Amino acid sequence: MINPDYFILWDVDATLLTTGGIGGEVMRAAMEQVFGGTLPRERTFYSGKTDRQIILDAYPEISPEALPDYLDHFTAVYVAEFERRTPDLRARTRLLPGVAELLPLLHGRVAQAPLTGNIAPIAERKLAIAGLLDYLDFAAGAYGNDDHDRARLLPLAVQRATHFYGRNFAPEQVVIVGDTPNDIRCGKQSGARTVAVATGPYTLEELAAHAPDALLPDLHNHVAVLQAIFVSGQ
Repeated sequence: MINPDYFILWDVDATLLTTGGIGGEVMRAAMEQVFGGTLPRERTFYSGKTDRQIILDAYPEISPEALPDYLDHFTAVYVAEFERRTPDLRARTRLLPGVAELLPLLHGRVAQAPLTGNIAPIAERKLAIAGLLDYLDFAAGAYGNDDHDRARLLPLAVQRATHFYGRNFAPEQVVIVGDTPNDIRCGKQSGARTVAVATGPYTLEELAAHAPDALLPDLHNHVAVLQAIFVSGQ
């Protein structure tokens, strides 16, 4: 029996799904339209960062304090570019191993929401295309438009979950699942349990160096996943 008192926060890109590179192309196109320049294409430049952090890294002349002034315009351009490329995204988006069965298995038995670097409207669209939106409580999640520092998203998600579910979650009841060192850091900074999966650009060895509480090659083995999330697999 799975304990219903857990709050699981899922990273989106390279943890639950892949867009086959289209998502990164859309993000770069939106940034280049709004801010100019030609941007890096390496996955590690984007992986594990919030969209706000990606902008700050790509355009160091923009300060964190000034960035909110640009967000409405950037969001509008980003969403428009995403909508333009939606047919490509539908064709290329794939769920990663085990996800199609795992989220329905947990749905209704635990609280679960996204914690992703994507700005909220992009996260919502990606999850909808992948057929995952119905399994996650989107209003209880946290997103890349909320803060540039990913570690600050987890307390915000817990605060939203308290309001959404009408109950409190202690740090030991919160689990974050992601594919990058930033996901691990995000969880550790708030005392949450961290489960790392090597489905993104980082290897098992690279993720292990950041000492997650559990480490998996992917989400395919549901017994191993439940043991990783719930410690004893109850």
